Amino acid sequence: MERAEVMSELLWFLATIAAALAGGFLFRKLKVPAGPLVGALLFVGVLNVFTGRMFMYSGMKNVTKAVAGLFIGMSVTRDTLRKLLTLIKPAVILVVIILSLCLGMGIVLYYNSGLDEVTSLFSVAPGGMQDMTLMTMDLNGDAAVVAVLQALRLMSVYFVSMPIVRILSRRSGTLEKAEQSERRAREKRDAMDPRTRRKRIAFSAGVALIGGVLGWLLAQLMDFSTLVLIVSMVVAAAVNLGTGKLYMPRIVRQITQMMSGALIGVTVTYESLGNLKKALIPAVLITMGFVLINVLIAMIISKTCKIDIATAMLSSSAGGASESALVAEDFGADPAIVTVLQITRLVCTTAFYPVIVKLLYPVL
Repeated sequence: MERAEVMSELLWFLATIAAALAGGFLFRKLKVPAGPLVGALLFVGVLNVFTGRMFMYSGMKNVTKAVAGLFIGMSVTRDTLRKLLTLIKPAVILVVIILSLCLGMGIVLYYNSGLDEVTSLFSVAPGGMQDMTLMTMDLNGDAAVVAVLQALRLMSVYFVSMPIVRILSRRSGTLEKAEQSERRAREKRDAMDPRTRRKRIAFSAGVALIGGVLGWLLAQLMDFSTLVLIVSMVVAAAVNLGTGKLYMPRIVRQITQMMSGALIGVTVTYESLGNLKKALIPAVLITMGFVLINVLIAMIISKTCKIDIATAMLSSSAGGASESALVAEDFGADPAIVTVLQITRLVCTTAFYPVIVKLLYPVL
């Protein structure tokens, strides 16, 4: 790559970061649900549609996952570990219902939208956008439409489901608990000696670095990028349980949310909006469908497994594991439970959904 290209890349990367920070801090000030993430996503996405030049280095995904893992691990206590042992039942309920409903929605889409079988079924797959798009190409579906509708699935989480989570968490009292927890954390931070605070931040950054590097190495070995998040979380949780000395300012978590929003925003392009025109009806159906599925599954899990509604909503949302976990504390949800159930959904979807599609394909 020529020097001019490198400099251009760097400048657009800095422009993207600036846009993400501007949008994130503005939406945080306006108290929009998951404001740092949503604001960054919206600002970067809009600018990318007009310029086509917004850019994030691929390594930022791993940095974001490593920091998200640190914050999740910091929230893990011995009581949390006991709770995690009881997650088999909600995990099974989540996976069975979400796969069944998404397959049903895909079949409805096929018979009512004019899209082919493979495109319809993968457009509503509750897995990773990149994975589902690549699998669509393998089965000769319309990858462009799947990419757009998968992106819309993510947007429905951040722009529709998140506000619903806020309403439900306020009604259930978890939002008030989150605000109280934030006040206690602020008081604890203010009472901490500045030198001790700096030492703990440096120590925590080192733990995140070690967890991120180990996770990245395993992810490369096993070709499963979510391992960066998982390993970082496990390392941070183990260190925190052993020492109790992990600490990172809230602002770092909010900036991490903004970087997550920017990573999603750079995938929104003028071309993708153009592709949306030929899939307008499916887009509306998918947006409504995923919100209804999210609420339905959350209510079932909350009632049958005694998990608070905010945690249940974020656990069953069709967003990313790291993004959902990063905003969990803002709603008073349990980030560790959200992460475990989100990763379970992702793993099972990636493993089983393509197999089910291949079995259904000749029948439809």
